[in-house]
Amino acid sequence: MPTRTRTGIFDNEASAVDLKVYDVLNALKWTTGDTLLYQPSYALTEEEQRDFPGSKSIKPDFVLQDLQGFALAVIENKLDDPQKALPKLRLKYSRLLKPRFLYACAADGAGGLKILFFDMAWRGTDAAEFKSIGEFMSLEEMKLKIAQAEKRQREDKISLERYKDLAGGFDPTAGKDRYYQLDCIRILLDLFRAGKMKMLVHMATGLGKTRTMVAFVKVLLDYALAKRILFVVDRRTLARQALNKGFKFLSPAYNSHWITSANWRAHKNKNIHAVVIDTLELLYDKIPSNFYDLLIVDECHRSITVNRNLIFDHFVCPRIGLTATPKIAVPADGEKVDPEDLAINDTYRLFGCESEKPDYEFGLDRGIEEGFLAPYRKEEHITALTKEAMEKGVLYDHLLDPETRQRIELPNEEQIELERLNKRVLSEEQAKRWAEIIRKQTEYGEKVLFFAASQAHAMMLVKELNAAFNDKGESPRYAEAIISENDEINETLKEWFERPYSNPRVVVSVDIMSTGVDIPCLRYVAFGALTKSVGKYLQMLGRGTRLDPKTGKFSFTILDFVKLCGRMEDNGKGTPKKNIKIVTGGSEGGGGGGGGGIVIDGILDNPDPANLIQRAIFTDGKVKIIDNIPIVKARELFEQGVKSTQDPLIAELKRKAWENKDYEPTQEELAAVKAWIAAPDIILTEEQLQRIYEFPAGSVWDFFLAVLGVKKIPTTRDRIESGFESYLALYNFSSGQVEVLRKIKDIFAANISSGGKVDVKAIFSNPIYARILGQFEEVNPQFEGSLKEVVAQMEETFRRAA
Repeated sequence: MPTRTRTGIFDNEASAVDLKVYDVLNALKWTTGDTLLYQPSYALTEEEQRDFPGSKSIKPDFVLQDLQGFALAVIENKLDDPQKALPKLRLKYSRLLKPRFLYACAADGAGGLKILFFDMAWRGTDAAEFKSIGEFMSLEEMKLKIAQAEKRQREDKISLERYKDLAGGFDPTAGKDRYYQLDCIRILLDLFRAGKMKMLVHMATGLGKTRTMVAFVKVLLDYALAKRILFVVDRRTLARQALNKGFKFLSPAYNSHWITSANWRAHKNKNIHAVVIDTLELLYDKIPSNFYDLLIVDECHRSITVNRNLIFDHFVCPRIGLTATPKIAVPADGEKVDPEDLAINDTYRLFGCESEKPDYEFGLDRGIEEGFLAPYRKEEHITALTKEAMEKGVLYDHLLDPETRQRIELPNEEQIELERLNKRVLSEEQAKRWAEIIRKQTEYGEKVLFFAASQAHAMMLVKELNAAFNDKGESPRYAEAIISENDEINETLKEWFERPYSNPRVVVSVDIMSTGVDIPCLRYVAFGALTKSVGKYLQMLGRGTRLDPKTGKFSFTILDFVKLCGRMEDNGKGTPKKNIKIVTGGSEGGGGGGGGGIVIDGILDNPDPANLIQRAIFTDGKVKIIDNIPIVKARELFEQGVKSTQDPLIAELKRKAWENKDYEPTQEELAAVKAWIAAPDIILTEEQLQRIYEFPAGSVWDFFLAVLGVKKIPTTRDRIESGFESYLALYNFSSGQVEVLRKIKDIFAANISSGGKVDVKAIFSNPIYARILGQFEEVNPQFEGSLKEVVAQMEETFRRAA
């Protein structure tokens, strides 16, 4: 009789993987012989034997069961042979034992486990795929998932009328209920209860996507269909807006919080988390894969890349994409593009809508037709310089220094087309003419949002607009630029702009104002820059579509200075052009202009603000620009301040950090640090520190600890290493494949940090790398001919991490 080990598993039967699995399950409080069964044998009935010829019994590696003896999960350790393990789990064990959850495991080569997971409740286009995860569930977690599923099935009908205070209520501007919001919730609710894993909502700007989601989340929480929700955005301003103008209305019944790398643990038990995608890239592998019951991805047409899709795949729960401009991906002419590369660029495919039909749709044209959105008219104002730039290009043989106006002679005459005008060079004359047109075409005091070609272009337009409106005063002036990386300044200016009867009346921006901004009183949208993106065009256009009966605004006007409406074939209700992303295997070529063109004087060199930090403060309700200092100088100010400060609160935080390297500051302490760095001695913001340290996901606490020497800011190599391990965890690579990929990862790390090109061709054409890896023809078969696609995915992952 064989003896039992400390695990209760027979020595002569247990594999190394079995023992690893047992240790993990034991730590999760699964009890051997009670809720945890090792290699139990189940006899098949005669009917079952007819369904599975040749099998009189089954013997899974592990079965997890509840206290009543019903199988909850089956675990197989034969993931090294997925052709055998996965079909056995899904087709045999699932039918005979009827568990809700299936797991397949193997050793990961680093002393841990590689785990694939399947939930029998999943439905939709991706429901046939096992998902790579990092951990098993406990008995309590499985019971919660099962109870939620039973609840979904048990509730025959959920009344949505009582949620009209949040969504679907009466819209006085349209004179009727916003019925479409409840329709959307009803459809999503049915799909969620049916187990669909990916859903897509296409709703035009101004129709209330966020409020619809707030009401939907409340329904799920009220009926115990979900416990935790993650709302993902790609900009900090959208996180702030989702909480302050949406989820706060669910308090105190349900709590929400903006999570960062510094506060996730402190707020992990909140019902609703809002997170910026850059932060999620740092956090996701520290969060259990089954932690959330639903992900909502705002602006999903631009939020997800290859690397980010891997992050979302970490979470085994349904996801909903929200967009006003869904993207369709098509291959470039004459190019073969891998289907996975197309899918990752296609909003519909990413969210399970293979037929290019979202689960719910209410577009711009319908919104205008039904009176929920403001109609608009288009006015073209094409100046002589713009026309010349469009037709032949503008010739110039010198530039003017933007500060001294000194003439800078060029060695050769150059030509510039409209696409590059005001990006590469600036024209003061054109800016003056545009400002004069704005002054003539608008009534004094009306709100105008002007989209410029570059930050310097925006500043020049603001100067000329204030001159045209005879406003020589300090901020808040008639016109202001919203271009800074200083969130506090931007949010303040936006707040002032949203007020109907106060300055600024004109705001000039490049990209910041194209999304996530609600300005119902906006009367004009002005285009001073071109774009090829249908999605971006609709986003800019959408800033004006909100109705505002309080100020008598029931329509708006487009002032088009660059013939953008014509390029977009605008039909007065948006554009019939599809938002198409051309996916190529290489870079797109640039076009050149024809000969001829007039020679023009007064063109300024466009200064590059990339290496400067703009410091500004608020005084007496006004924004005051202090200076523009080099990034190196800004870093010195911050680090010197941390080291030498006599502020008692900051000194106390320094002591706490030194004594406990894992110390997590309270919200009040974090706010105090932010206030301290914004004070006159330093005058910086968290967003500026992220730029200074080239770490967009870092928090002010991360940078504070780095200066103290308590915690390092991860280097490019550190981030690549972390991204690589996360990448491996999501795919079932063999040990031989992993060995090759680790070598390729090292090549990536050496090249990305120096800005070098990294792709299959570059790697295998290098004789040194080829000696390390072998010839492409030798290595590619190890990856079943898909090495090029694997390397492309890795390249995307690492560039995001770096």
